[in-house]
Amino acid sequence: MKVDNEELLLDYIAASTNLYGVIPFAKATEIYNEHNEEEISLNIMIAFVNNQAVIEKLEERFVHVNTDAFVAEIIHVFDEKEVVEQAAAGKPYYVPKPEEFLLFTDQSYFQRTPQQEQLKKMMLEDLDDSVDIEEEVEELVLDLQMSGGDFTKELSEFLGRLKLPMEKAERYIPVIIDIANTTRLWENRGHTPNELMQ
Repeated sequence: MKVDNEELLLDYIAASTNLYGVIPFAKATEIYNEHNEEEISLNIMIAFVNNQAVIEKLEERFVHVNTDAFVAEIIHVFDEKEVVEQAAAGKPYYVPKPEEFLLFTDQSYFQRTPQQEQLKKMMLEDLDDSVDIEEEVEELVLDLQMSGGDFTKELSEFLGRLKLPMEKAERYIPVIIDIANTTRLWENRGHTPNELMQ
């Protein structure tokens, strides 16, 4: 049996990889089946992703096919699959409704939050036009998403890029902590730290 809607399945694989960093074939199949009338078996998924043309299409989307899981390119390149899997072990998957889930097909997609807007306002007050505020906040959020829990490193790199005097930089720390707590993380299987603390 073949897949009726290959493009949709590719979208689901890309979205789940972007949201979770690492996702077993079985879980990706389960999510696809929850969201779609056309259900596929795990065997069909495995046959589909072992096709060289499909592997190439996924790699164009920065998804690598491992022996039993899909892996985000950056995790694959730095050989961090086991690190992410260990950090995520035992945590539930965040599985939003299909419309929201498919937004994650774009590898640079992330949810906008009031905390990010607060940081942008602060940056507008403190920085000149030489800093692209949108780009800096986006980079911070994406770095946090992939950080593997190394919040301190991401915080110091972000503040280092802004080149603010120490007294101004210190004002940013609580806001950046709030952003970190409301960012969907690979190590939390797509949940934010705040969601897992509830």
